[in-house]
Amino acid sequence: MTDEINNPASASGRSVVSVSSAVVDGVVVVSVHDVVDAATAPQLSAAIDKVIDGDPDGLVIDLSAVTFLASAGMTILMKADERAGGIGVAVVANSPATTRPLTLLGLDAELTICASVEEAVRRLSV
Repeated sequence: MTDEINNPASASGRSVVSVSSAVVDGVVVVSVHDVVDAATAPQLSAAIDKVIDGDPDGLVIDLSAVTFLASAGMTILMKADERAGGIGVAVVANSPATTRPLTLLGLDAELTICASVEEAVRRLSV
């Protein structure tokens, strides 16, 4: 038996990701769904770059619907935080699929990690 964490690909054998964005209190929230790995990281990176290029008041990367977060995805998060410059960035990670790898690699000490979008927006709006 395999579970989704160990087998992040879809039934077709290809990794899938869905990325959308919305503005909440002047902060852009990029919501990510499904798998973030080497195959899908470029799509996430492009979405984040587009938001940063728009010079928002803040950027929230919502990983609450991510089922698998690979090192490629974590690299995207670190690069986004660096590239944002003076723009505040927060990451919503509230499940073992996201909190565990971020914590194991010590990225919870490098990134602003929040349990909800509301908390992230509040922290960036201060």
